[in-house]
Amino acid sequence: MKKVNNLCVIGIDHGYGNMKTANCCFSTGVTVSDNEPTFASDLLIWNGQYYSIGAGHKEFTADKFRDEDYYVLTLAAIAKELRRERITEAPVFIAAGLPLTWVSSQKSAFKEYLLQNEEVTFTFRGTDYHIRIVGAEIYPQGFAAVAERLGDFRGVNLLCDIGNGTMNLLKIVNKNCRRFPRKFLSVPKSG
Repeated sequence: MKKVNNLCVIGIDHGYGNMKTANCCFSTGVTVSDNEPTFASDLLIWNGQYYSIGAGHKEFTADKFRDEDYYVLTLAAIAKELRRERITEAPVFIAAGLPLTWVSSQKSAFKEYLLQNEEVTFTFRGTDYHIRIVGAEIYPQGFAAVAERLGDFRGVNLLCDIGNGTMNLLKIVNKNCRRFPRKFLSVPKSG
């Protein structure tokens, strides 16, 4: 998380196996219940529902915005970053990552998904949070690793983002990024 004036900029990699932020990594598993579970260390309460974060494993879905799971996981990621700074109320800007092969086709829909609620009040691990989501941008996963040093890349370079059953390649030629041809990319495993 970076603080710019009062704004909290939080980078989140919405992976299939794990959610990752600058300081946290946790399983994408989500179990929802109408009643508070007896045992749940990473319990998120939102909209009258109880979500056990990290429980189980999220099944592969090409469209991460089709259900509320990744939204709830996003709230958990934000809470984990804010907790480190002892912040419970903040304006938040989300910098999210999607697999390179899906950025162009899903960028708009995923951004709209993340911005579905301007203000969100929820409880995570017994702490109440009130955030105002002021914006979001979607980037290719793995690009953050090279963004600041892109000018240093001469010749042909290959950025490889290896995930939980996925692999995406970004070709960098003389500082310019190009999507690697689809025929060379692995296809995510389902189920």
